[in-house]
Amino acid sequence: MLFLKSRVEEDLEKIRLANLPHENLNEKSNEQEELKLEKNDIPAIILAVLSLILPYFAAFVAIMACVVFLLGYFY
Repeated sequence: MLFLKSRVEEDLEKIRLANLPHENLNEKSNEQEELKLEKNDIPAIILAVLSLILPYFAAFVAIMACVVFLLGYFY
């Protein structure tokens, strides 16, 4: 919890920008917001993608193995 200070400060800055009048908002909106990944974000993204793809890939491989087995068994 102690290391989340930068994230808290970023959130406070976003809240301040959201509450600014429209004149000041246009000046501040020109700043490009960068994607700031933290230490464990990349492994979490990889794990999320694998958890979505792996079950379908495993089912496809199992079905293909059954088809090959049945073709070999009957011919």
